[in-house]
Amino acid sequence: SIARSMERSWQFLTCKFPWATFLSEGAFKRVYRVWNATVSAEEAVSVMDVEAIDDMGNKEIVGAELSVSVLLSSLVRRNVCPNFVLTRGVFTCPFEPPSSHWGCADNKKPNGNFYDPERSEMQPESPNDEEQGKFQYIRMELCRHGDVEEFLQSQDGKSVEANEARMLLFQMAFALHTAADRYSLKHYDVKLLNFFLQSAHAGGECVNEIDHPFTVLRYGMGSHVFGLRMPTSRALIAKLADYGTANIQPESNGQPVTIGQFTTLENSPPDYLISGDSAQQGYGHDNFGLGLCMLHLFTGDAPYEEILADVVCPTALKRKLKNIWEHHSSSTYGVVRSVILADVYEDETGIIEGEADEILYDTLYRYLVLFGIPDKKLQSKDGARVWRAIMSALVGQDSKQSATTAPTRRSRRNMRHDASSISAFDSFGRIPGPDTVQFEKDQAVYSLLKGSDRRIASARDKLTSMDGGMELLMSLVSFDHTKRATPLEVINSVFMAPLREEPGINVYEPTDLIAGSYMQYHYSDRGLVHETK
Repeated sequence: SIARSMERSWQFLTCKFPWATFLSEGAFKRVYRVWNATVSAEEAVSVMDVEAIDDMGNKEIVGAELSVSVLLSSLVRRNVCPNFVLTRGVFTCPFEPPSSHWGCADNKKPNGNFYDPERSEMQPESPNDEEQGKFQYIRMELCRHGDVEEFLQSQDGKSVEANEARMLLFQMAFALHTAADRYSLKHYDVKLLNFFLQSAHAGGECVNEIDHPFTVLRYGMGSHVFGLRMPTSRALIAKLADYGTANIQPESNGQPVTIGQFTTLENSPPDYLISGDSAQQGYGHDNFGLGLCMLHLFTGDAPYEEILADVVCPTALKRKLKNIWEHHSSSTYGVVRSVILADVYEDETGIIEGEADEILYDTLYRYLVLFGIPDKKLQSKDGARVWRAIMSALVGQDSKQSATTAPTRRSRRNMRHDASSISAFDSFGRIPGPDTVQFEKDQAVYSLLKGSDRRIASARDKLTSMDGGMELLMSLVSFDHTKRATPLEVINSVFMAPLREEPGINVYEPTDLIAGSYMQYHYSDRGLVHETK
């Protein structure tokens, strides 16, 4: 009955939204910039094909997208947190949007870049009844600066100034903290593509930049107030969106990981790949994703997997990992195996079709190159096999241990196979592993701590010049999910200290414009302080 009450006709769809341009397409939805004739303004609309999603066994995504977006929008409306894309309404329709008027991936702007009543007078052709389906439409605010990754690409040098990156990271952390605190939300796909940028003055006010050269957003957290002071022309609010993979069930925390937490494979947390089925659901995934966002903000240019596109898992390590991840007798890596072999099918005659997806092999290796092999390994019994594979392939073994261990027939065969990679004992008395030389070459270019790549070196210089910067990033991307900084710890970190207002000290100019004040989490000596905009 609820679904029927939300259903709208073809005439409603085409008359209320006579013009649109295609913005983007993901695995489960398309997003458009549309003209809403009722309010005479542009907004964003996402469209999900409910039947297609149901056929793939992912119908819960439809409900998650809607329910979470409504919950988080309430936080925006109540002035708790501005850092979520605002949802304005939802309806269903038996028909998908007309590509002739809304555009598509191949023709994004069929009726121009802006709404023109004269060009939009002609109505799209009515669909046939057999074209009916189930489509969910969600109306949202239009974030005119696009997603943060797109924004970085548009900047000079494809990067932003270091303090601007710090303020964007603060807002991302505040969004994740608020969503987790209020609704136990785990997003499971935190990346710059899912944060959108809206002007701090999008509410309709016209701001004279000469009179107000700077705009301030104020956030309260505990006993501190943080002031994000930005040039008015670049006063931007980062807004989290795309909640199809989100989970708001607190009882899921600590449960074994499922295939539903493997979203953007290149961003899969290392503990999922090392511990396998014993890895746990929870906030660790989002904390790691926030770390990758921080890295992306400071490298600019591209996400880490594009920067490291020519870095692939070397032969020996991949062979060892395959024996662990893909072998059917390996009962502790069923989820990882399902991800890798998702497109591989074996018929009744034993013929195998399709190809394995090897992204996870490159992903784990790139983390090791970028962040290094941690001194303290994950304390997981199941993960020991992966760590042994990593250490034997990339580091090697102690020469004394090697001398006292009689090699098996199989290990002798492997040693002959890898002999070309083993030149001699290294300076620490170890026998290098078969992939040691390649690992050291890759680290020389792409290691965050010592790599020579221009983008990596630039990020390193920025982070080391900012008190606590490198330490915070390395904490967020820890291989051990229990050691990662939480969003609250990010907010209260040394790295964010320059944004704090000092009690009794006025750090603003009389011409500064306070565009928003969010104090629901601010505690003074008198208790909780509620301050409105």
